[in-house]
Amino acid sequence: MRDARMIVVVAALVAAGGPVVQAAAEAAEGGPTVTLEKALELARQRNRSVIAERARLAQAQASVQQGWAALFPTLTAQGKYTHNNAEARFNPGGMPFLIQPVNQWDGSINGTAPLIVPAAYPALEAVKASARAADANFQVSEAQLLLSVAQTYHAAAVSEEVVLARQSNVEVNQATLKNAQVRFGAGTVTKVDVDRAELALVQAQQAERTARFGRDKTYRALATLIQQPLPFQVRTPNFPPEMHDERDLPRALELRPEFRALQESLRSSTETANANGWRWAPGLSGFGLARKFNYDSFTLKRYAWAVGLQLDWTLFDGGNRDAQRHLARAQAEETAARADVLRDSIRDDLADGRRDLETKQQGLQVAERSVELARETLALVRVQYEAGTVTQVDLLQAQDALVNTQQQLAQAHYDVAAADLTLRHAAGTFP
Repeated sequence: MRDARMIVVVAALVAAGGPVVQAAAEAAEGGPTVTLEKALELARQRNRSVIAERARLAQAQASVQQGWAALFPTLTAQGKYTHNNAEARFNPGGMPFLIQPVNQWDGSINGTAPLIVPAAYPALEAVKASARAADANFQVSEAQLLLSVAQTYHAAAVSEEVVLARQSNVEVNQATLKNAQVRFGAGTVTKVDVDRAELALVQAQQAERTARFGRDKTYRALATLIQQPLPFQVRTPNFPPEMHDERDLPRALELRPEFRALQESLRSSTETANANGWRWAPGLSGFGLARKFNYDSFTLKRYAWAVGLQLDWTLFDGGNRDAQRHLARAQAEETAARADVLRDSIRDDLADGRRDLETKQQGLQVAERSVELARETLALVRVQYEAGTVTQVDLLQAQDALVNTQQQLAQAHYDVAAADLTLRHAAGTFP
């Protein structure tokens, strides 16, 4: 009877789950606890894919500086030394000119400034919009990564529950085997009962090893995502699910970086088309030149300067401007259509995500009730087994049923968390 009571106690531990899982996991494995918020922060800072995307964003932002260059003046300076083979002088009317010294020095400064460049302004706006689109695309990539981190984090938390359930199942089967051996020694059961109990123990031990491998694999994946050295522990997040539906579509469109990226891409294509249209207009620029040298010019001065205006007008370029304008217009139409597709997709995701979350929550309630019923069934079968009214096979089946329902409960916990994350992501509230 003492062995039977020990089996009941171990079975109660199996049914506990929740905080017991966390406490037992931390005591068994050790390491600091990493919360979900901390994991997301580490992923933002350390994940290698995020670092690469951030560098790509910096490249896009650098293009804005190039766009401003078309509107800023340019200034160049040049210094030159020339060694001539002979000196040349000229004396018209008794006035000596040094036309060519042996050691000749020249220095000049040239400057140009755009004054009226109609195509440059919409081109600059197109570049700015492209940079904003790149920033939104970076947020898309970051959000997808953080969603993967959160899903892996929840999977790690659930894997702890599965491992503890498998460990408890091993302990239960060990107690069952010991009880069978004692009763076999007393002659109340046959060798078949001992063999069945031993087979159940071997299978439970293998299931525990499989669960440990799955947990370690999940932890390694999480450690790679957040670049956190092992060992560490996760804490089961405890926050209420967010309920969204298709009525939240306007706010979701404001929050989703994918939609902002399409809007900025549309604006970039529109401004690019405008810029190519304005390339038909002439451009006006100013220029200036200052020179200093060590020989005489025809003005009898050893310096010179000049300023002026320059009009540039490309009258015909083979149709390149119109082709670029038509291309940009077509790209704008494509982007607008993709934005409409995304709008419909987000609306459907909100509707489907709400219903999926509700279904998963109901599944969680069913799983919790299943665990309660399996625990009650196991206790009843154990009493009947001790009374000799059921066989050991019934007892082992009841034990397996309890473990299976607990594993289904752990899966239900993950399903609810994953459905909530998916709905939050669709509504734009995660991360």
